[in-house]
This record gives sequence, C-alpha cells and structure tokens, in this order.
Amino acid sequence: MSKVGIKETIEAQVAVNELALFLVERFKDGFQAIEDGVAIFDKLKNDADFRDKLIAAYDNYGAIPAEVKDIDLLEGVELAKVQLDYVPKFVDQFKGKEG
Repeated sequence: MSKVGIKETIEAQVAVNELALFLVERFKDGFQAIEDGVAIFDKLKNDADFRDKLIAAYDNYGAIPAEVKDIDLLEGVELAKVQLDYVPKFVDQFKGKEG
C-alpha cells in the first residue's frame, strides 16, 4: 500500500491558522458583525496570498481523512512544525503587533 502524504492536511492547517490570525486581529476590539463581515470580504477580495491559501485548503479537502488515517511519525513531526511556526505569529497578534 502506498503512502497518501499530507499535502491537503497541511494546506488546511495553514488556512485555518491564517484565518484564525486574521480573526484575532479583527476581534481585538470586540465583534462588530457588519464591519467585521466587510473586513473578511475585503481580505478575501484584496489579499491574493490569503485567498490562495484558503482556496488551496478547500481544493480536494475530501482527501484529508485518508491523509490523517495514514499519518506516520515524520508526517506528524511535519504537521507539528507547521503549527509551531504559527506560535510566534499568534503571540504577536495577542501582544498587539502586526503579523
């Protein structure tokens, strides 16, 4: 049986983190439904990198269960590293720094 890989899982992990970082930034001053909704729409419309990450996560997301089922130790370490790379970004957001 061949390895499935974790490409889609990593793309989903990156997209969730990018979206979470953006939402942390937006919700620092509380939730304003209309303003925050418009900001999310603007971010998707105007930030090609952000949009591309979300699209990559959505494309072929159905492969994620098979990837997760097949994760080995090295892939687990790779996923952990991707997540650890986001820790300083979240710390900066919570400190109020631009990320």
